[in-house]
Amino acid sequence: MKILKIFWKSLKEQARDPVTLGLSLIIGPFFVLLYWLMIPSGSTTYDVLVQNLDTGPQGREAITLLERLAYPSGDPLLDVISVNDQTRAEDLLKDRDAEVLLIIPENFTQSLQAASLGEILNPAEITLIGDLTNPYYAVGAVMVGSVIDEFVQLYTGETRSIQFNEISLGGSAGRSEFDLYIPGILIISVVMLVFIVSMTITGEVEAGTLRRLQMTPMKASELLIGISLPTILLGVVSLLLTLFVAIMLGFSSQGSIWAAVLVGGITAIAVVGIGLIVAAFSKSVSQAFIIANFPLIFFMFFSGAVFPIPRIILFQIAGFNISLYDVLPPTHAVMALNKILTLGAGLADVMYEITFLLVLSLVYYFIGIWLFQRQQTL
Repeated sequence: MKILKIFWKSLKEQARDPVTLGLSLIIGPFFVLLYWLMIPSGSTTYDVLVQNLDTGPQGREAITLLERLAYPSGDPLLDVISVNDQTRAEDLLKDRDAEVLLIIPENFTQSLQAASLGEILNPAEITLIGDLTNPYYAVGAVMVGSVIDEFVQLYTGETRSIQFNEISLGGSAGRSEFDLYIPGILIISVVMLVFIVSMTITGEVEAGTLRRLQMTPMKASELLIGISLPTILLGVVSLLLTLFVAIMLGFSSQGSIWAAVLVGGITAIAVVGIGLIVAAFSKSVSQAFIIANFPLIFFMFFSGAVFPIPRIILFQIAGFNISLYDVLPPTHAVMALNKILTLGAGLADVMYEITFLLVLSLVYYFIGIWLFQRQQTL
């Protein structure tokens, strides 16, 4: 009987906190929905860019075989996209909007026809280009290479008429597995500050500190900005400390460290904004801790910080693909750091990511200030 009374008491206490209860119940189903959106067919499709320079029919036939490659369910394994501009194609690879660039040379048909007649010519050079730090590249490149090999074998009876040339983007060829994780870890070191922001501000509300400060001529926005600035500085320090430890353990950056610090600082603004939003809906420090876990999960697992995820392209703006997870500031931060630290990109090369990151960070920050003022009646 006592157990039953405690059971009902606990149920009533949980019902008194509908925000935490609701978030706890919907997070699992929401993750299932997001993963279904990422992989609607249940299997990954790899984007392959093809630049066909061949003047004969065999190049087109090889592309047709690539397009026909499918899972047993009939879903395509490869999404083959024809391109004419190699520079633009490489930009898509850097943005991870595609996994592999296949270049079929001008003499592809000529070499295959000569080989089928027993003649010996210089082999056609099939070029595969990609970011070797992208885990999807290895799978896509192997499948493309296997299809081309099979096509040549069927047509000529041997594979000496072609040779493969793999070109890595930036410094991706020389990166260790340890190096691949560092850009994401750097962003996580900043994102973790969402706990400090939300719990610190909620603690100030609980202690009545903010209420006492309200009695001064200070404006509410000045108060919140003053609280936010040390956290943004802490985010930069956290990133520098994490990067320092990584370098001591063997990590080497291909690009500017200060460009990476700039990205971390802008990301910290977004994290502070999210912390303010969490604090706006938190009645206690413990509740702030629980609620802060939910944006943390999204920032970690759906930004590419922990592991790469397929992009769900919604539309294009000025030639740039806009995906579902682009509403998360860390998505652009991780992309920018991958380009800077792995591919050796400069600030000009990541200006799109930095601009998008800055705009989103300011939006989250000012929404956080507005919500906190509204909910806490500052």
